[in-house]
Amino acid sequence: DFCLSRGLGDVYKRQGHTVYVEALNAYYGQNHAVKNLSITFPANEVTAIIGPSGCGKSTMVRCINRMHEEIPGARADGKVLLDEEDVYAPKVDVTAVRRAIGMVFQRANPFPTMSIFDNVASGLKLAGTRGENMRERVHRSLRAVGLWGEVKNRLNEPGVGLSGGQQQRLCIARTVAVEPEVILMDEPCSALDPVATLRIEELIDELKERYTIV
Repeated sequence: DFCLSRGLGDVYKRQGHTVYVEALNAYYGQNHAVKNLSITFPANEVTAIIGPSGCGKSTMVRCINRMHEEIPGARADGKVLLDEEDVYAPKVDVTAVRRAIGMVFQRANPFPTMSIFDNVASGLKLAGTRGENMRERVHRSLRAVGLWGEVKNRLNEPGVGLSGGQQQRLCIARTVAVEPEVILMDEPCSALDPVATLRIEELIDELKERYTIV
């Protein structure tokens, strides 16, 4: 299955992978939202997509890890390659695609009934990680996003009790915990104040050493 053979290396040593979008078309019913788009997202770089509201930015980003098709009536065609592997190939495991290509949304969305620790661990639990290995990876992910010092004494408190900027970093920690190869971000600072925005921007610049970011 797609990406399941890829190793889960140390979060501090991983290298990003190149994403190739070839002749991508995306639709909402009869509405042709993205038309014949081809673009390359280089490994270990941050690529920003800029354009007016409604031009298809979020749609294109969601197509990269096949979240677009979760919207009723939505579909896409063309190719999206992670290195040489086509994420739209017929026998692809979509869950594995979304594990390899993580997503951070516009508004922070920590799971409301979960603690800080369990928010970060949620994806690891689904992947079968348990025990001390899971604890180590949760702690490591919180350090990777610069959140460890702020939450290390309150890991059992609700994630929704954090500030907006902290919640967004928590969601990024949840994404990097499963060690993806690409991180997609859909306007991750649009709901944050200038100070929190600067911290997220600095974090993105740090993360590109280990991931490809769109």
